[in-house]
Amino acid sequence: MRLDDRVVIITGAGSGIGSAMTEKFLEAGARVIAADVLDERLAQFYQRPSVTAVRADVTSQADVDLLVSTAERLGRLDVVCNNAGIVDRFLPAGEMTDEVWNRVLDVNLTGPMRLARAAIPLMLRAGRGVIINTASVAGLAGGRAGAAYTASKHGLIGLTRNIAATGVVNLFGSN
Repeated sequence: MRLDDRVVIITGAGSGIGSAMTEKFLEAGARVIAADVLDERLAQFYQRPSVTAVRADVTSQADVDLLVSTAERLGRLDVVCNNAGIVDRFLPAGEMTDEVWNRVLDVNLTGPMRLARAAIPLMLRAGRGVIINTASVAGLAGGRAGAAYTASKHGLIGLTRNIAATGVVNLFGSN
């Protein structure tokens, strides 16, 4: 599938799955807004012609707004890949601190909600758009992952299902 000139925001783009997503979208012809919290992870994208590298933290509404306004400057927003995520050192509920709990949920669940909330109005106006949320098998069943990570990924799957059920964003339109 060719995605020529489609604009894609990818959070957590500087490593792992996010970096692989970035490469695949570029191969398909998309223009990518690659976001990460670490400048050194973004360095791989600075000289790439179809990439706009943006240092952004999904826990900051101002940074999320910067990502969406960057897409607006490029003239459209077709895909959001909520991929940024962190783990919780496999802490069970009995050992979980409020600090770790709040941080993991802010990055893994509230961050994707912030970006979806900011992107949906643009997608609705355009009549098209896709939101991809990177979850985990930990979001499908309990397991050995930590309590905060597991809860955040369960919540992310619920958020994804809610966005899909409300019909707010669907597959690509004719443009």
